[in-house]
Amino acid sequence: MSLWALLAPGPSATAEQAAKVHAAGIPLGAIGNAFELAPFAAFIASSDAAWWRRYPDAQARECRKFGMHEGPGFERVKDFGLGIVNSGVLGLQCVAREFGASKVLLLGFDMHGTHFFGAYTNGLRNTAPHQRQSHLQQYARWALRNPKVEVINCTPGSALTAFPRSSLDACLA
Repeated sequence: MSLWALLAPGPSATAEQAAKVHAAGIPLGAIGNAFELAPFAAFIASSDAAWWRRYPDAQARECRKFGMHEGPGFERVKDFGLGIVNSGVLGLQCVAREFGASKVLLLGFDMHGTHFFGAYTNGLRNTAPHQRQSHLQQYARWALRNPKVEVINCTPGSALTAFPRSSLDACLA
């Protein structure tokens, strides 16, 4: 079994969670701005081409980088049967297909519409409520298409219900 963790930029995401996963020897992928909390991330995923333009420091990181569109400094992930997806689903696809994860722990996947840093103030759009509903459906469709990948949501209070839940401490024990 290949165990991985994904850290998304939800309000519950912390550098301490990332460090705990790292100390346990579990590789971690960062979704969007979560790269700021995990300098050791094995990869960064963002489906938004505008996000990549606004965060050149993410492109400068010494790790693999993935996006849904063509762009400098990151690898384009071709359509995997779900169309253009949110960055968290992109991260799941990358960790499963590019890195062979058979089990994934989700951290910072709050899905309530904000981030650990608050709202974007740099011209990027924050996720609208109707988009969040679409994103939640994307996770459910990804789960149906990838039944051999065990995903555990370790995000307290998450609106994401497509995966079973547990605490990070219980998963690391």
